[in-house]
Amino acid sequence: MCAHVSSRAPRRAAVALPSWRLSVLCLALAAAQGHVQAQSGPANEPAALSTVVVTASGNAQELREAPASISVITREDLQMRPVQELAELLGTVEGVTLSRSGNQVPGVQLRGLGSAYTLMLIDGKRVNATSAMFRGNDYDTGWVPTDEIERIEIVRGPMSSLYGSDAIGGVVNIITRPIGKKWRGSARIETVVQQDKDAGDSRLAGFSLAGPVVADTLGVKLTGAYDQRDADGNINSPAANGTRQAGLQHIRNRLFGAQLAFTPDARQSITADVDTSRRDHAGFLMERDAVSLRHKGQWGFGNSELTFAADEIRNLTGMVTGQVNPNKASTTSLGGKVNIPVRWGNQFITAGFDIRHEKLRDPANLRGLPGTADFNASPETSIGQWALFIEDEIRITDKLAITLGNRFDHHENFGGHNSPRAYAVYHLNDAVTLKGGVSRAFRAPTLLQGSPNWGSVSCGSATVGCYIVGSNAIKPETGTSQELGLQFARGIHSGGLMFFNTDLKNMIDITNRTADRALAPSYDNFVGYLPDGRPIFRYQNIASVRSRGLEASWAARPSAAWNLRANYTYTDAKNTSGAIALPLTYRPRHVANLGADWSATSTLTVSGALRYHSAQFISVPSSGQNKVKKAGYAIADLTMGWRVTEALTLRGGILNLTNKTFDRTTSADFNEDGRRYYLALHAKF
Repeated sequence: MCAHVSSRAPRRAAVALPSWRLSVLCLALAAAQGHVQAQSGPANEPAALSTVVVTASGNAQELREAPASISVITREDLQMRPVQELAELLGTVEGVTLSRSGNQVPGVQLRGLGSAYTLMLIDGKRVNATSAMFRGNDYDTGWVPTDEIERIEIVRGPMSSLYGSDAIGGVVNIITRPIGKKWRGSARIETVVQQDKDAGDSRLAGFSLAGPVVADTLGVKLTGAYDQRDADGNINSPAANGTRQAGLQHIRNRLFGAQLAFTPDARQSITADVDTSRRDHAGFLMERDAVSLRHKGQWGFGNSELTFAADEIRNLTGMVTGQVNPNKASTTSLGGKVNIPVRWGNQFITAGFDIRHEKLRDPANLRGLPGTADFNASPETSIGQWALFIEDEIRITDKLAITLGNRFDHHENFGGHNSPRAYAVYHLNDAVTLKGGVSRAFRAPTLLQGSPNWGSVSCGSATVGCYIVGSNAIKPETGTSQELGLQFARGIHSGGLMFFNTDLKNMIDITNRTADRALAPSYDNFVGYLPDGRPIFRYQNIASVRSRGLEASWAARPSAAWNLRANYTYTDAKNTSGAIALPLTYRPRHVANLGADWSATSTLTVSGALRYHSAQFISVPSSGQNKVKKAGYAIADLTMGWRVTEALTLRGGILNLTNKTFDRTTSADFNEDGRRYYLALHAKF
């Protein structure tokens, strides 16, 4: 778990911290854990993992029974630290690493697979926007105010047997707070001030209000939030040629949501949601409007759920810097499932369906090839797909349960695909549970990737670069994953250890392209030339990826005042398409997180956190030559909370205590914010 950490040299230069220092830190932590356990007496009473999750199997069950590797970020976790960008908090979970798009905002990667392979859900409804709108955006983790999040469930590993396409890497499900039987409200304001005056400060304000209109029958909830992060100034030193890499550009988000919950009787509930969001990331504007209607029923045979959802995402700017080319995507879906306990064989069956229609209007890029007869024929494309799924949890004995499942997806352009899963949960004793399984998953091409009428400028220039187009000849991507590990809870300690291996085939790729007009015909995906001579390249299936590794976590409650936690992830993710396997970018091999919470008094809490990333590649050319690597580094945070009254809490802290940072030297590189000061005021009633 402990390896190489960077330290700070003179201004913005990262230097590796000698490994012996981190070793001493780890040994000290281990010694402290042993001391705490010795003082608390023998830990011979099992501690049940009572956390209830819903994402792994489509029904509520205890974490230790869930047929998957799951981590949970609680509401308390969200309140302990500033969370302007939710991806940053997700990056502290084992198995999660962060990618960096061109604007440096992080994307969520699960087990070494890119953010396009992570399915984002809010209360079980998908909200992915990255692949639908334009390449390289960062809009998938900010559609709900953090004040209204009850918990976040992160399922690592393929979940296509339940959720279909996009869940090859796993699922992040944001669970919002229920309305409740009593009125409640909250308001929060916070700010983060950078020590470096050239770096951008942050501000956030949010509110929520919920309660019954008619007791036990009708309830309402209203939520809203606004956050802003100013653009960086000249935080990077100029290179030898005098050019200077930009820092993080401005971010401004606003959100508003309303929910109406109707409970006609004790067996049924109907929930209607309306949400609207506007996000401005470095001048790229995205608006999203969404509605949903959900019915839940509890019947004599089991439970049922039926959900209609629709959203429209408007990209007001487009995807090319310096141009304004709006596009619009809409998705309509209808899904349902039933959970049925079966006495014979002690089974629990989940079965359901999913119907989805996606549509994209892009007058600038859905035009066909310039100079051809089909040019400007239609600015729209759409796709329809449906699916049936079933999972059966069979409890063989009190200690052993096996889950078998499959999902059949039928895609309008790519036909039918099965995504089977088999998983076993075995309780070795009251404290230790063994888990393992095999899953297959698939991911269909996006509307852009699969449409030959879609095209976009690329290769760094809108006039003398190259041109990329979609293709109806590409195949869906498929993934096979295996995992095996254990989960334990005994006395004050709990944690887990999981080994995983994922093989991804037919990865859809567009990295093979060049502006060199003479060299272009030598590329396999070369299509031809535009009338002005720019070479054209199409999306293609070329890549196979293997990602394997280890996830470890540990937590302890030595007393009511202390909460300790740690996790470690080892990831070996490589592109295995060519003769020589190449590392994937933004995948540090070693990631470790340490944390501690101390309730000093009944009103004062103190929290500390340390995150460490080993060296990672930020640029890997397909030739394997001239790779660019970023040195490893560690960041420490210290925050405090003071409950002034029962209704008012003041929080503050210092983020990146030691001010470890570095220059961004290439366009593929990214900055970590230096030392900054956090202050928040939270009121509830």
